[in-house]
Amino acid sequence: MASIQELKQRIDLHDLAARLGLRRGPGDDALYHSPHHDDKHPSLSIFVNHPRHGTGWRDHSGDENAKGSCVDLVCYVLGVDVSEAMRWLHDTYAIPRTPVEREAERREKTTVEYIGERCLANPKPAREYLVNERGISEAAVDAAIRAKTIGYNDYTSAKKAEGTVGYGGPAAAFLVRNDTSTVVGVDLRYFDPARNGDVKTQSQGDKDGIGWTAVPAKLRSARRVVIVESAINALSVDSCNIPGTASYALRGNGNASLIDFSFLRGKFVVICMDNDEPFPEGHTLANRRPGPEAAWVLYERLTALNIASMIVDQSDWKAPDKDGDTINDVNDYLQEFGAEKLAKALMRLEPWIIPGLPSRELRRGRPRLWLPFNDDAKYDRYRVAPDFTQYVEEKGAGDGEGDDGEGTHRLIYRDLCGFRIASISRVTIAGAKATMTGDPDTDARVQYAVTVQTPRDGAELQREVMTGRQLHNLDNWRQFGPIFEPRRFSRMLTILERSADLGARHAANFVGLAWRDGRLIVNEGPDCYFTNPDQQCPYANLTFPSGHARDARTIVKAYQQTFGRNAATIALVWALGGHLKALLGFWPHLKMQANKGAGKSTLCDRLSRSLAFTMFSGQSLQTEYRILTTISSTSHPVGWEELSARGQDIINKAVAILQESYTHTLTKRGTEMTLYVPSAPVLLAGEDVPVKSLTGKLVQTTLRERGDLLPANLPRFPVRQWLEFLTDLDRITLLDKYEELRQHCLKYSRVDGDDDGAKRMAANYAAVLLCWRYLCEFAGLDVSEGGFGADLLAEMNTHISESSGDRSPWVWILETVLSEIDSRNYKHPYKFETVNGKDVLYIRARHVMDHIQHAPNLREIWNSLPVKSASVFKRQLVEHGVTLDGDKEVEKTIFTRRVQHLTPLCMESLARYGLSVAIHYD
Repeated sequence: MASIQELKQRIDLHDLAARLGLRRGPGDDALYHSPHHDDKHPSLSIFVNHPRHGTGWRDHSGDENAKGSCVDLVCYVLGVDVSEAMRWLHDTYAIPRTPVEREAERREKTTVEYIGERCLANPKPAREYLVNERGISEAAVDAAIRAKTIGYNDYTSAKKAEGTVGYGGPAAAFLVRNDTSTVVGVDLRYFDPARNGDVKTQSQGDKDGIGWTAVPAKLRSARRVVIVESAINALSVDSCNIPGTASYALRGNGNASLIDFSFLRGKFVVICMDNDEPFPEGHTLANRRPGPEAAWVLYERLTALNIASMIVDQSDWKAPDKDGDTINDVNDYLQEFGAEKLAKALMRLEPWIIPGLPSRELRRGRPRLWLPFNDDAKYDRYRVAPDFTQYVEEKGAGDGEGDDGEGTHRLIYRDLCGFRIASISRVTIAGAKATMTGDPDTDARVQYAVTVQTPRDGAELQREVMTGRQLHNLDNWRQFGPIFEPRRFSRMLTILERSADLGARHAANFVGLAWRDGRLIVNEGPDCYFTNPDQQCPYANLTFPSGHARDARTIVKAYQQTFGRNAATIALVWALGGHLKALLGFWPHLKMQANKGAGKSTLCDRLSRSLAFTMFSGQSLQTEYRILTTISSTSHPVGWEELSARGQDIINKAVAILQESYTHTLTKRGTEMTLYVPSAPVLLAGEDVPVKSLTGKLVQTTLRERGDLLPANLPRFPVRQWLEFLTDLDRITLLDKYEELRQHCLKYSRVDGDDDGAKRMAANYAAVLLCWRYLCEFAGLDVSEGGFGADLLAEMNTHISESSGDRSPWVWILETVLSEIDSRNYKHPYKFETVNGKDVLYIRARHVMDHIQHAPNLREIWNSLPVKSASVFKRQLVEHGVTLDGDKEVEKTIFTRRVQHLTPLCMESLARYGLSVAIHYD
């Protein structure tokens, strides 16, 4: 399919406006009339090469989002999403599509899609029913018909008799679409339920976890969303034509706990479920009210996602002409009072500090929370607006301020604080060990999540994690806004503490793939409850990029073309595989090397944009604490730029922390003993990455053979969907597959004999190859795509051969000492001799370690050495076969002195590890 940029270049906006049926005003340069309401004067402008606005359009009578390109105009007029708009433009202008798109269209349709197609053929009877029988506005129904979310179904069963359940009959059909606009469900509302055995509704396809909206594009751009129970109620909300407001139907109360509401972040949500009466005594659900109880669940789930929400106050939903009977739902209210009064009713929100718990005289059925008398007596004194709280006083006759002149009392509202406390919830945070391994939790801790709505932050709730002792420290609350009445505010807190169980939840303080309650979950930044989020995790606010699995295929192929030998693809696969740490228990770091100007910085930037990971500059790595904060509590990768440009002390500390984050470790810092979990895989980018001691915990990629640039319009990788795919993996199966790939890598590697360091390197590359196998399954690729496996094995063997001397600490020690001998700085006794035609260096292991430890110029090298004892150093020399007679020690005369316990080192054997020295015979 052509890109949006290509469509903008090929399509004339004036021609498009004519094809969309927009009515134009008089004159050649006239504006167009708005497509969604009657305007006396044309209000939609089209600009072509305008000096300020460029090329595009804008509806001056619409909201601020009513503007954009040709694709946006189709979305705006027809009420469809972007993919539908682009498909409409391709069909209308006969622009050919790619073979992939045609192949997708040839996909065999499901039964539900066929039902939806048939329902859309003639929506007119459904339109007449909704407008004439249910009081829905014509504009709301027509918008839904244009968006292809309403149709008509007249199916009747040949096997069922009329009047029995399942017979069917004429029905309004509400088509439920997923993110790709595919029909996944159809809800039917029968015109005459009696013909269908008095069953009013029926659903086809998926229902659990998927809601319905009339115009998906309107929902995406809305600032306020009203959540109701059924599609007819959602259309009733749309009939009010409230600016910036869209509706969303749950399709049943059960979906209140099943739908993922993260798409509502940044919007203010109004909850208006059915105003059900309590079930009578003797019923299994006696005193229960399904509608309000679903509203309570919704409120708790939205608050946990930091989405501001409030419940509609339905205490006065009475029908005046029906002896004051309760009005049950939004559509009943619309038919009783009309759209204008319904709009006002939807804006009348509950004023109670605990949502869903009205004052005593207004409660019906089982209350959401039981308050003791001392708190209940004060409860209705506190009233809230969306982002403000007040205290109510009653003044009687003759009391001055409250006297209304008729001897009755009235309410006086006093300002309490400049924010609203949305919830105080008890949170049980899983221990770090259980989060990383899935083992039974023995280290959980309880804290309190305080969620607040403030005027400055709009619909986004602000959250702070406090201990029990911090809850009543008013200084902690003043960070949200002013407190005008501290004494009364403290009294309100004691009431709100009673509600800590309402939103109680379990959480894991880890961003990425993690374990919670023994099962794998996708944990994002807003799902965590850090006490110091900016310090404890670099991704404390991260929401993973979301998209379609087909985007993964596009991205992988683009990365395979940008550098030869899959160099860029290795980096991409490594970054995605970091989340397998929760299953494998480890994940290697990545060393990316390239010559100056080879495109390393550009590739790192594109990787960062594709996967939403952070590249930290060298300035972020100036202290050990800063280094720790960049890699804590996440399996999402981070990048470090030019570590080699830092001081040796910083490099040593960085390498030590990287050693820990290869798996995961726990550390506590500060007077409050704040917990940090070094665990992030790190991309080390530079021309020379000085991490010799980390070689066994690295994989590498070398950028060469630069190819095509990555496209500017390359989509972001669907990380969220990738992680959800990983949560379905079985750990035992995964470990078996990993072991198989590890043996495969060992078979084709240059591992020599008992080289344990090389074997670990092969195991690291096997982990990357494992991720590639799962990525191919996720993206629908063949595992042989682009020759990735062969290129990865070639990179592995190059890395093993190049680092043969870097993997062993004894090599670093001898390299340093031989350099000291060459420079005549080594003061301890040593001697060169020829034995059986071979050059031999006699040196004492203890002298070597003493020299490095005490030489001032070698202090930083000594601090970075993982081996500091002479016995271990000598044992490594013997194990690697560089001594002349195993562990045998000899005695030699050096400068007239007898020196014992010398170890003879064969210079020929040392040369295999790149070690040499200027030999001199004294």
